[in-house]
Amino acid sequence: MPDLTPNIGLFWYFFAEMFEHFHLFFICVFQINVFFYTIPLSIKLKEHPVFLIFMQIAIISIFKSYPTVGDIALYMAFLPAWNHLYRFLKNIFLVLVVLLACSALFPVLWHLWIYVGSANSNFYYSITLLFNVAQILVVSDYFYVYLRREHHLTHVQYLKRKDGSEATLVLK
Repeated sequence: MPDLTPNIGLFWYFFAEMFEHFHLFFICVFQINVFFYTIPLSIKLKEHPVFLIFMQIAIISIFKSYPTVGDIALYMAFLPAWNHLYRFLKNIFLVLVVLLACSALFPVLWHLWIYVGSANSNFYYSITLLFNVAQILVVSDYFYVYLRREHHLTHVQYLKRKDGSEATLVLK
């Protein structure tokens, strides 16, 4: 983390405000954070390797030291592969609005901070923080919906319609 150039990641502001003698400790803590998710996800998704790869790419791009828009676009490109999960997502409208608003505010706040001088780094970091929270909500919502669907496909034997009659499950 020698370069503290502001970006869409979470590290730059944190390390800019930190005392110098804590840098090594927090670099280790932040970098190992990505690896804590690998083993539980690998155990839970051992029968679904493509979804595991999607989850790992998303987590790596969220917690990367110097993320770029291309990192986010990489895991967002996987989302149409699970278009059958769209209707079960809980926060999709809110998250999409937040992601679009943050994407519009990034260049505005950058311009106000760097060129005009009327804003400061706190404004830019707050948008960065909100953007990353929205990404975490997308990933966790997809993970929950995927596991819930798998549970229903394997364990729920009798499906009922709204009127109470027995329904049949058709997999596409």
